[in-house]
Amino acid sequence: MLKSAAARKSATFFLLKATNTALATLWSFLLTYSLVRQVGLHDYAFFATVIAFASLVLQADLGISLRLFGRMRQNFLHPESSSRQELGSAVAAALWSYSAAAILATLAFGVALWTADLGLVAYRPIYLLLFAGSVLPLPWMILRLAANAFDAYVLTEGIDFLRRLVLVLLTAALAFGLPLTVYAICFVLLWLSGLVALFLVARRRLGFLSGARIGQGFRVLRADLRGITASAVLSLSEFLIYIYPYYVIPLIYRDALALVVFDMFYKVTRFGVTAFLTVAETMMPHQTQAYHAHDVARLMRWIRLSFGLSALPFTVGAGIIYVLGDRFFGTLLGHPEVVSESTRIAICVMLFLMLVQTASGAVLAAIGWLAPLARRAALSFLGMLIMTAVAAWQNWSIDGFIIGYVAVYGFEAFAYFTLMLHMVLQARRKARIIAAAS
Repeated sequence: MLKSAAARKSATFFLLKATNTALATLWSFLLTYSLVRQVGLHDYAFFATVIAFASLVLQADLGISLRLFGRMRQNFLHPESSSRQELGSAVAAALWSYSAAAILATLAFGVALWTADLGLVAYRPIYLLLFAGSVLPLPWMILRLAANAFDAYVLTEGIDFLRRLVLVLLTAALAFGLPLTVYAICFVLLWLSGLVALFLVARRRLGFLSGARIGQGFRVLRADLRGITASAVLSLSEFLIYIYPYYVIPLIYRDALALVVFDMFYKVTRFGVTAFLTVAETMMPHQTQAYHAHDVARLMRWIRLSFGLSALPFTVGAGIIYVLGDRFFGTLLGHPEVVSESTRIAICVMLFLMLVQTASGAVLAAIGWLAPLARRAALSFLGMLIMTAVAAWQNWSIDGFIIGYVAVYGFEAFAYFTLMLHMVLQARRKARIIAAAS
């Protein structure tokens, strides 16, 4: 009966997560389609830059959400391992800090828009609202991961499903003439509504924020400085790998279309990461349970299932881009020649590498192997910077830059994979020692 209930819960979560992935992907491309037709292809590039710049603010998390998830998950499975009240205080301290960071970043961005005379004057309020909505995931992340550590992942995905569904409907209305200002206001209000709902779940239903003390929370975080540092290096390196081209491409290539080409590469491959994370996060509760129970055979079953299920969205995504890429990008941008055949092939290769990286890295991060992951991610980002310097020096085309980007990313993907194999071997040795001792 318990196994049946757990299986139903996992299936519900997977269905919700997959639906949210589809909605997120649909929203991303629908927003591009609508903006290109409302503001034009060249002005769209600045909108893409605004949203990419907002993503920088999300790195104020410093990987603390991921680190706290691992500690709270261990506490949920083994309550004697730590104080739940202290961990709840740490979550509260991070939550209020992130909320303040999101507000201050929005104010600073608004000042920069007007004082530095950025973008078109008519669109500046819209830039500001889109930026504000794009930094609200910062407090959202800590609440969602903390709730998921207590097996509330179905509830958190349900809240996210409602938010994403309404957002897709609004974006569809944008394509049919909804004013950009109205859309941007609704974008912010949707994020705020989701945050309030998630906060109420964490406080009233799960209770880990009840009795939380902010001062104590900061002391708990300071005491875990080593673990947080590793998590921060991992989070920042991963983020920079994905986002830094938005800042170097305008410096290397004066044509705005180069940034549009990378934006298309980024959006399609981010669909891959989101899809693979859908699978990885569904497997994660079972993988962590198996790991902490020293059941290596069960751990391997869930790892193999993660890779196997991730192969489905990879096959669909790569197939569409390889076979129908001309038609897909032509419909999206109105100019099929913008994204070349070599870039479409690079997208397919990147999707495979992201499958390997995500399925390997997710299980390692969930069980706390953050420091070795951080070292590999930092080396990969260094490789990206070297590749970029060579691309600028040798005057590579944007297609050449993307191919080089994919090649360096391959190093990180297989570095994560070999680390995962090392973790499994280590877990197997530990399980044998425990079995022999008993």
